[in-house]
This record gives sequence, C-alpha cells and structure tokens, in this order.
Amino acid sequence: MSTSRSRLRIAIIGAGMIGRAHAHAFRSLREFFQPAPADVDLALVVDADAALARDAQERFGFERTAASWQDAVEARDIDVAVVALPNHQHREVVEALIARGKHVLCEKPLAVNLSDAQAMLRAARRAGVVHGVGYNLRRAPAVAAIQRAVARGDFGEPWQFSGRYFTDYAASPEVPFTWRYRRILAGGGALADVGSHLIDLGRFLLGEIETVQGAMLATFIGRRPVPAEHAVGHARVATTGEFREVDTDDVASFTARFRNGTVADFHISRIATGYRNSPAFELIGSRASAAFDMERAGEFEFFDATREGEVNGPCRVVVGPGHPHFGNVSVLPVAGAGYGYTETYMIQAYEFVRAVLGQTPGYVPSFEDGCAVAHVVDAVQRSATDGRLVSIERISE
Repeated sequence: MSTSRSRLRIAIIGAGMIGRAHAHAFRSLREFFQPAPADVDLALVVDADAALARDAQERFGFERTAASWQDAVEARDIDVAVVALPNHQHREVVEALIARGKHVLCEKPLAVNLSDAQAMLRAARRAGVVHGVGYNLRRAPAVAAIQRAVARGDFGEPWQFSGRYFTDYAASPEVPFTWRYRRILAGGGALADVGSHLIDLGRFLLGEIETVQGAMLATFIGRRPVPAEHAVGHARVATTGEFREVDTDDVASFTARFRNGTVADFHISRIATGYRNSPAFELIGSRASAAFDMERAGEFEFFDATREGEVNGPCRVVVGPGHPHFGNVSVLPVAGAGYGYTETYMIQAYEFVRAVLGQTPGYVPSFEDGCAVAHVVDAVQRSATDGRLVSIERISE
C-alpha cells in the first residue's frame, strides 16, 4: 500500500485500555505537533465486544467499528494498524496485517514466546513494512535525557543498573481470572507483562544483555475467580463463584550482565501493595549516577562525581522544555508542569508516523527490539527452572 501521501488511515485493533491510549495519541498529533507529520484519520476500531467498540468510536471519533480483526486485514483503506490484543493473538493478527502491506505497531510483549517473536520479525522484514513494539517508556523525557547522557559519556564507565517495576493491579485475590493468568495465553506473568518494559529500558540505556542468572519466579495468588462478563484491563467485574488456577508469575527477580560489563538486578511484581505503577531504576557509573521513577515522571535525580565542593551532592532535575520530547506534547510547556503515560504514547505515535512516511530511517523500538526482549524473558524463565546461568546468544534472526 502506498503511503507517499501525507494522509494516513489508522485501525486500532482492541478497544480496551491500551487501545484507547493509542487512539488518543494518534488523534492528538495534529493538535500538538506543528507541523504535524501527516493528516491522520482514525478509520476503524475493532473489538469483539461491540459495546466497547462503539464507546471508543464515540469517544475518539472513529469512522466505523468492526467485530473481527480480519476486517482490518481486508480493509483496503488502512495504512497503519495498532495491535492491542491479548498476547496470544499477536502473531496471527500481525502476520496477516503485514502480508497485506500494512505497517504495524504491536503492543508488548511482541509474542508469547521467542519462536513466535522471531517468526513475526522475519515476516515483517519480508513484507518491507514499518514495524514497532509499544515500549513507550523510552519516550519519557527523563529517560531519554539519561540515555543521551550515557551516550555522551557523562556517566563514564557504566557499572551498575538496578531496576524495578512494581505495580499492584493484581494484588487483590478478587481480581478476576483473565488471559494474563494463563501462561499459554500470556507467555508469562509479571515478567512478560511489565517486566518486558523494564528489560527494554535497560537495553535502551545500556545495550544488549549477555547473561542472566539467579532468576526466581513466584505465584502468591494461586487461583482467581472466573468473571461472569467481559473484563477490560484489570477491572473487577461480577464473577460466577468458580475459580481457576493461575500458572503465571506474580513476582520475578533476576540478575544480569550487559555486554558492556554493567552488572544489573531486576525486580518485578504485579502484586506490590502500595505501588500503583512504578517502573524505576538507578544507574551508577564511574563519573555519575541517576535515579528515576515513572510515578514521578516530571523529575529525576542526577549526581556528577566530577564536581567538588561542600554543596555537591545528588540534584533534583525538574523535567522541562530543555529535555527530549517535552516541548512537543506538554499542554503547558514549562518545567514542572507535569508529564505522564499519555504523553509517551503521543510521542510514540508521532515517531511511528514519521517512520511510515519515510521521514526517519526506521522505527525504534522495532520487532528486532521485541525479539531481544523475548530472548531475555526466555533466558529468565530457563534460569528460574534450571537454577543456572543462561547465556543469551542472539544468532542473526
């Protein structure tokens, strides 16, 4: 499908929580980016729940709805498709879309296992389409600023990375059983769901992970009530009185070594009582250190060891127009005005559209990055099972 014109037509497949975040992001491009990279039309929203699809249509102005993802595949007027479906549906839907020449932004994790992720990457390369994975946290201004500092050498030699992703969406045993709690459908629990974000952040800052060891996976809420109706996102709904066994992890932890020598520890939980949504990390180098928590996205901590004096110490950096991305998507483009997940999705949409139009050489994070994260998740799961160090050897995919 030709995309040389400056108008793109978008399909969002999945009208739940994440699909709506994407819809808002693409709809906002003309309002926030001047000049906008393209005129973007929200052409189609797809969901098997017709009421959910109609609600998204009314909220975001989609031209039409459909109940089956096949409608998006067959639609000749669609240039870009966003796949915001349960993990086990990613491969079939993505491969069908790219076979029809549609550019695809797929939510994370790319697939339920490494082999599926690799197959999706091969298919995207054959089709020659633009492909991306929804690791939106790269677009947070503080994270991008820290990554630029690493690339400039401000940290000196990176020594240690300590990352966590703590959230409490599954902390209550009353949260109903959905596909997230069955490994064959999800590929993993907290590790695959939110841990994949943290792994990608580590790679964004420091490059490839070489080895994994000391992995532990644990499930603390071993069964959950069966929902009596469609449960969107992490919502609680009426239940049937029956229960199903959970076989995905609530908690994951592991240590790792990056190819550049940095040693790291990762801690992940979906039952972290009191932590609403806290992806966070500390990065220590020979010349500097930094700390960031997405729950306080408008600031980060930085320490420059090359400075001397009685008042030298870690400083609080307030995010503002001088940092990457902020000036484009903040309604109030002044330091301290605030920034959050919504804005990271807007930057993601902006960069994906630019890649589709050929305004940039490609989109990152791509399916290559999705495969790299899948390698790490696979290594962690093997390390937890076998109790050993696992080397990650990425042969050309």
